[in-house]
Amino acid sequence: MEVIQQTNQRVLQASVTDSVMSHLFDLYGSLGTDGRVISMSGSIFERTATDPGMLAGQNFAETVYWQSSRNSSVIVGNAIKESASGQKTELIVDFRVSVDEKVPIQLTFVPAGEPNDQIFVAGRIVDAERLPGSASRRGGDELLHAAANADIGLWYWDFLADEIFSTPQCNELLGLPAYEALTVDRILDSVHPDDRAAVRDLLAETRRSGRRYEEEFRVIYPDGEVEWICAEGKSMLDPEGHPVKMMGVLRKTTDQKLAAEELARVYDREKKARDEAVEANRAKDFFLALVSHELRAPLNAILGWSKILLTKDVDEKTRRNALETIERSASSQAKLINDLVDSARVASGRLRLEYRPTNLYELVRGSCQAMEPAAGSRGIALDFSADRSDVVVFGDANRLQQVFGNIISNAIKFTPEGGRVGVTITANDATAQISVEDNGQGISPDSLPGIFRQFSQGELNQNRGSTGLGLGLSIAKILAERHGGTIDVESKGIGEGSKFTVTLPLTHPDQRVAETHLETKPVRRPLEGITMLIVEDDPDSREVLTLFLEQNGAKVTAATNARTAFSALNGFTNGLPDVIISDLAMPEEDGYSLISRIRSLEPEKGGTIPALALSAFATEESRTKAFEAGFQRYSTKPFEPDLLVREVLNLVNDKAKAGA
Repeated sequence: MEVIQQTNQRVLQASVTDSVMSHLFDLYGSLGTDGRVISMSGSIFERTATDPGMLAGQNFAETVYWQSSRNSSVIVGNAIKESASGQKTELIVDFRVSVDEKVPIQLTFVPAGEPNDQIFVAGRIVDAERLPGSASRRGGDELLHAAANADIGLWYWDFLADEIFSTPQCNELLGLPAYEALTVDRILDSVHPDDRAAVRDLLAETRRSGRRYEEEFRVIYPDGEVEWICAEGKSMLDPEGHPVKMMGVLRKTTDQKLAAEELARVYDREKKARDEAVEANRAKDFFLALVSHELRAPLNAILGWSKILLTKDVDEKTRRNALETIERSASSQAKLINDLVDSARVASGRLRLEYRPTNLYELVRGSCQAMEPAAGSRGIALDFSADRSDVVVFGDANRLQQVFGNIISNAIKFTPEGGRVGVTITANDATAQISVEDNGQGISPDSLPGIFRQFSQGELNQNRGSTGLGLGLSIAKILAERHGGTIDVESKGIGEGSKFTVTLPLTHPDQRVAETHLETKPVRRPLEGITMLIVEDDPDSREVLTLFLEQNGAKVTAATNARTAFSALNGFTNGLPDVIISDLAMPEEDGYSLISRIRSLEPEKGGTIPALALSAFATEESRTKAFEAGFQRYSTKPFEPDLLVREVLNLVNDKAKAGA
């Protein structure tokens, strides 16, 4: 009987407590220190037509009632964390009653005991117009309502009372609680640290001068996001020039700012593309003019002296001078043509290297000796030095001779009479560095980044006192890289000379014997065992492609057009080809039609053979059309050798996986 009485007493006490709480608060309950609801009640939930008991176990800050603005949920969550650490916390936020209605509610979070115990929460609906910082106290409800609907924040600073009034939207744009009374310090705290000093100076200057202001700055929201805000307004002075008040408008401009930045990036990309197109046009015109000049100049001397020797009697001195001029001009023309051929070979992937152990010391010294007559004829001192003579690299001796010949020749060419060119070899256990330094013309800072580009000879508007197509350094760089090395250039500017440094990996002594045998061993051929059908109407392109694929181990059948290619599918004696490579633009029938016809065949007749389109068309439309026709891969001309090999291997692997 006593137990029943005690139970009834506790129930009665709980009922009385609940009745008192419901009269004092519109919302009350308890939370765990993790912010999850233990119990929740209150008359405010009657307006939402929801059962607060359903909130048990949910994160209080993340419930739908605090989604009235972007920051409300984070602000409530932060208040709960402060209370969990033992502090009483109060704040005013909007409570979402329905989709169309929200009311300001003052929440109080009180620790119920030790920091690890529960948190008591209570809330009361407040009149927003009576809040200390509310702009509604200044009147103009219709205007405030219009500003709220337009997502614009309004604020008013009374200097005499040192009080700031603001709309809830103004506070939220600054990332602050909607109904918190603003102060200058709270405003500045919300501003991004990088912009804070500028905003502080703006407020001070505007208050002093009484002028209009307009400024964009960043604010950091409670969730860590950064937004751009535009502030516009004016400060007012009394007749004696003393500051009286300041008013302003805030609006978010993040989207406009990002759009403007993207537009600027697009404009920069378009400008860069236009500049590159103009530069390409200019380079093309310059190249044509340069080739014409450089090839015609020695040709004029050859034809002129030949005509004289054939039509007139000349003395022995004149005849010898004529023959020397003809020989010199022919040699110059041969070098120009060789440079053009080498450049074309590089572009088409036909540049072949024959690697073997090579003594770099002897090779560079030989290059210097070959250039001594040219240097001596102009009184240029050509010095050679090395810290060791056993400098062995694994490379193509002829091509390396070409690298150093080009660099030393350039140094002599751009060094004035009486100047100096120094060639130095320094080596460690792993690499050798060959430096060619002169005290000649030098290179301007603007020209330095493009010195290894094709057809580049430094400043194009300088008076050219030398011949050449500007291909030598470009070819030298490619050859150095093909040997696993690098080539760099230094110059302090025009008239300060220049220094070219080639770095190459060394062959270790204990590896030389093995590397010597590599000459007789077959080079790794990645396409070994792969049969291919290539379709190309241009004979030169067909020959280059066939040669390249065969050198990489493939067994190639070449067709001159789509008709012969289609017929060739029936001519393979040991089954169908593994891969088809076809041009697209061909007479009579193009590559699109050919691959469509092949795809219509049965698999056993070749309908599923992997195919790669190889075309000079680089547009996205051509690529898409090729894939729709039935090609699996697409490469452009001139083909990149390593890339073409990878694409063929990918086709073969994809077919193998599909078969598995």
